[in-house]
Amino acid sequence: MLSTMERCLSRALTATFEELALICPDTKLSDVQSAAVLDVAVAVSFNGPLSGRLVLRASSRILPGIAKNMLGTDGECLLAVQRDALGELANVICGNALPMIGGVEAVFVLSAPHEYVTGAEPHRCTPVSRACIGIDDGRVVAQLLLSDDSLLSLGLTAAAA
Repeated sequence: MLSTMERCLSRALTATFEELALICPDTKLSDVQSAAVLDVAVAVSFNGPLSGRLVLRASSRILPGIAKNMLGTDGECLLAVQRDALGELANVICGNALPMIGGVEAVFVLSAPHEYVTGAEPHRCTPVSRACIGIDDGRVVAQLLLSDDSLLSLGLTAAAA
C-alpha cells in the first residue's frame, strides 16, 4: 500500500507542475538539485476516509519562475504571490493524489493552503510517502502524512509507515 501511495503522490506532483506551473520537472535530481535548500513550505490538511496533511517544501529560488508561469506574466511577482502559487500547487497535488489513493468515490474536504512550520502541527501525523522533483537548480518535495486513525484503518502502524 505504501508504494502505491508513493506512486500516486509522485504522479500528482509531476503532473501538477507540468500542467499548472508549465514546468517539465526533473524526476532524477542532479547533485545541485539534491543539495538545494528547502526553505519554504506550505501544507494542506484533509479529512475524509483518510485524514492528514500534504506538505509541499520547495527551494525559494524557484518560486519566481513558478509564479510567473502560473500567472502568465513577465513581470516580477511579490513574495506573497509566489507563496500563494506554491499553496495552490499543494492544493491541486493533494486534490489529485487523494482520489488515486482513497478511490474515486471517496469524498475529501481540504483546508486552505497555509504556511507550514515543522513542530507547530495541531495534530500528530505520520509521514507515509514522499515524492521529489527537480526544477532548474532547486527542488520540490511533497510529503503525505496520515493521522493515527487513518493508519489504523489501512492496517498500518506508525512504525510500519
